[in-house]
Amino acid sequence: MRRDNAPRPADDGREGAGARLLAWLPALLVAQLVLALWAGARALPPGAGVAAWALAVAGQLLFLLRALPLLLPASLALAALPARRWALLGVGACWALFLLAQALLEQYFLTAGVALGADLFGYRLEEIRTTLGGAGGELGLIGAVGLLLPLLVLAVLLAWRARRPRPARRGVLAVLVLAGLAAWALPLAPGVSLLRGEAVRAAATSKGAYFVADSLRWWRARDIPAIASASAAAPTATVAAGGDPAYPFLHADATPDALGAYFGPTRDGRPPNVVVIVVEGLGRSFSGPEAALGSFTPFLDELVGRSLYFDNFLANQGRTFGVLPSLLASLPMAEQGFTALGADMPAHAGLFNVLQRQGYHTAFYSGTNLDFDDERIFLQRQGVQDIVDLRTFGAGYQRNPFDAWGYPDRELVARVLADSPRLQAPFVLGMQTISMHTNYRFPGQEAYRARLEQRLQQLGIPEARRAAYRAQSDIFTAILYTDDQLRRYFEGVAGAPWYADTVFVITGDHRLPEIPMDTHIERYHVPLLVFSPLLRQPARVRAVSSHLDVTPSLLALLAHTYGLKRPARAAWTGSGLDMATTFRSTHEFPLKQTKTSALDFVSGRWFLHDSTLFELQDGLRTSEVDDADLRAQVQARLQAYEAANAAFLRSRRLSPEGAVPALVAWREAPAAAPQAVQAAAPGLGVEALAVAVAADGIHLQAGFANGDGHDSTRFVPLAVLTTEDGRELHESYGPALRLPAQGQQRVSLVLPRPAAPGRYFVSVRPSDPDTGKPLGRGRYHVPVDIAGATQ
Repeated sequence: MRRDNAPRPADDGREGAGARLLAWLPALLVAQLVLALWAGARALPPGAGVAAWALAVAGQLLFLLRALPLLLPASLALAALPARRWALLGVGACWALFLLAQALLEQYFLTAGVALGADLFGYRLEEIRTTLGGAGGELGLIGAVGLLLPLLVLAVLLAWRARRPRPARRGVLAVLVLAGLAAWALPLAPGVSLLRGEAVRAAATSKGAYFVADSLRWWRARDIPAIASASAAAPTATVAAGGDPAYPFLHADATPDALGAYFGPTRDGRPPNVVVIVVEGLGRSFSGPEAALGSFTPFLDELVGRSLYFDNFLANQGRTFGVLPSLLASLPMAEQGFTALGADMPAHAGLFNVLQRQGYHTAFYSGTNLDFDDERIFLQRQGVQDIVDLRTFGAGYQRNPFDAWGYPDRELVARVLADSPRLQAPFVLGMQTISMHTNYRFPGQEAYRARLEQRLQQLGIPEARRAAYRAQSDIFTAILYTDDQLRRYFEGVAGAPWYADTVFVITGDHRLPEIPMDTHIERYHVPLLVFSPLLRQPARVRAVSSHLDVTPSLLALLAHTYGLKRPARAAWTGSGLDMATTFRSTHEFPLKQTKTSALDFVSGRWFLHDSTLFELQDGLRTSEVDDADLRAQVQARLQAYEAANAAFLRSRRLSPEGAVPALVAWREAPAAAPQAVQAAAPGLGVEALAVAVAADGIHLQAGFANGDGHDSTRFVPLAVLTTEDGRELHESYGPALRLPAQGQQRVSLVLPRPAAPGRYFVSVRPSDPDTGKPLGRGRYHVPVDIAGATQ
């Protein structure tokens, strides 16, 4: 029996590099498993379930396998060093870097709420530094453990395994390399798509695998020449048909005045002022009436009752990079967002310069550095006269000591209010907030923690659900804080002589990602409020529109109702706000989550994401549609937009007139044939669903419809009640039905009321009478809140 102090085998490499590597490889496997468990514990939401945990850990181990074709050759070269000590140190350093890179990607996800992919390559070094500084740079004890524990495990096991070299097994390393290459043929995260909720799916996906896959996608896309032309595909509402190929988006501006019927005259007959407020991270799920998470913007909620409020409104970007071009000029996406063109950004028409040419004073305020995302260049292209940001904020204001972004929203509002008495009407003013951004820290935050508890009580959030809100108290207190600053602004200007003749537009640049999302489109779902003392009446608008529709509609309002002029021709990629008070989706527009992500696309009632087609429903819920022909139609329309976008990128020109298009008085456009973007819903589906909670149960009214030209198959209406973690509680069936062509029928179903209070979810779908399998489109994951026991 060998004693501990017995001499080890000669350190001459006789066991071979392959034998060394095979002896040491279990250390890397265990360290990767430790990293997977740490990442799952931090990222997966409470109650995620065994399936989510299993898929998260399996995904991390799968990424290790996928990395072996690169990792093993490099490790083999290091393991071949003659001295075992140096070989061990070299291999250990290589593997430690691999683990550290993954841990940093996991930490980024925990901080930013989204996985880091090719968007890393869309930012300059100074912008990355600002972002990291804005996140506060606070790793914390748990974060430090996540970075160091896998490295410690690796070091200990390597030291242990190095004392027990084993004979090489011929061909094992080659098999591992081949298996790693074959693993890339699998989906990015096998099985994760079956999990419920965007947040759970994102948390269960290996961030290393996502970074590699997204980076490869981006590099491949950069190498594909844009040889298609807009005429090669079906024309879309966003692409000018029959125009000059050199200017694929240019068209006669015939945007209807959808807003005019709601507005009265100004006091002196002059056109109104315009104030546009872009609220960082403001999402519909935590702001406004019937917000899914409860509303944490009480001031904006008050304003809703006096405004035109758009429930189903979308930002066209998932980060701030695209909001100014989309909202203020209805511009195309370019490659990484319009502003990423930097100094090559072409002159163009937009809200600011069209109004500035007609006597408006223009100003824009931000508490951050507007060089970020090249917003300063964009505003200069728009001819904005007064630009106030971090560099020109002036003395007497306190920067946020907790991050590197600049001035918190209280100071921003104070700065804007300081200039308000000097504003000369008419003017157009922009304001961009920042405090609802990582790291969600601001002066005076502790007082807002008590406010958060009060708000949870006011909203009636059950105690069992409050822990999730408290765990993200920095975020929810930041939302309350920014809402308070908006209240301060409106109270501060209410007495200004220009207030009564001003149109205020408030929207979010995107929905902040750190609060978990159920669906991908939630990232873009933001509120839009159009408020003005000039409004004749408020309204709740349920039609779908986007940021791209705002500037065309504002200019149409000012031209038709108040006598200004608008461009005769414009390159708007939006077609104006839809004011329907019942749900519908008739527009067509792109959505881009990050600078380097592939485009998502809305075409009428259909939403295309990652080659998967969904149907949009009221509240911007989505239901997956398995229809290859319909998916191909929507993909063709997306390709038409991409072709026009590519043509614009080649020329870098939007109009021969640049920023000074000919301005013309309002004239009624001839009635145009409706765009064929709202295809009839194919097959069988649930078109409407009403849910009411009573003492005797959960009552459902479901509208089933057959969109085919022939009778539907026989089906049974099925309702399912589940818990938050996806566990099924009850089912309810209706009688078997067969609908005629284009037929509809309303069905009443009742589910037992759960005894325990809390949040539950209802799904309703047509099902096969024999197998219970889905037969068509359903309504899924509709939240139902059960209060305490009724008396």
